[in-house]
Amino acid sequence: MTVVTSFIDSFNPFAIAQQFTLQGLLKKTHHIWYYIVTLFLTNYLASFIFYTGVSILNEQFLSTYWTILAFPTAILAFITGSVLIWYSIRSFLINWKARKFLMDKSDKESKEIELKFSEKKITPASLIGIGFTTTVVEFSTAAPFIAYLTVVQQFQPTLGQLLFLLLIYNLIFSWPLFALYFLFVGFQTTFEKIYTRMNFVLQMVSAFLLPILFFIIALLLIAYAGNSFFQLV
Repeated sequence: MTVVTSFIDSFNPFAIAQQFTLQGLLKKTHHIWYYIVTLFLTNYLASFIFYTGVSILNEQFLSTYWTILAFPTAILAFITGSVLIWYSIRSFLINWKARKFLMDKSDKESKEIELKFSEKKITPASLIGIGFTTTVVEFSTAAPFIAYLTVVQQFQPTLGQLLFLLLIYNLIFSWPLFALYFLFVGFQTTFEKIYTRMNFVLQMVSAFLLPILFFIIALLLIAYAGNSFFQLV
């Protein structure tokens, strides 16, 4: 069950497309491991926390304490979402103005500025941030995985068995990302030709990817806060 479920769940088009795009922006190919490992570890830890949380928290605990925590949690989600919206819009507008400024320049000036703009690197810290935010956003829609954890809970495995099952699940879940990296290394010339043709698109993505991701997370947080406020009224 672990192998079949994780294999089916591994075909994640968003993460695969994101890694393909990021790979084309990196000066050092192996830096993509910051993204892959972050996805793996975040999934692994989130699944463990979710499982233990469901096991420890019973219905009586939730009904007693959630009424106390619901309002401050909603407030925190609203504040965090508002800050992320401000940050994402600000970053988007700064990059957009930089592009517009570049287009208004003469050819010579444009090429010089374009060179500086295109040299903006995706740092390891950025890759970790992208990997983490991607996992957090997608975990809320991971219905097959949550169903799998629910089934596992019925068997009441030991801590060692649980950690082993989650390790196997997440290794198989991450196999397309491992495979894409080794394909890139093995056929680097072919991939570089593709990235050369996609250069303009890749540079646009490097400038706007993080603001868009943060904006999506902000909307989810504000939607959650709004729903919580509505239920409390």
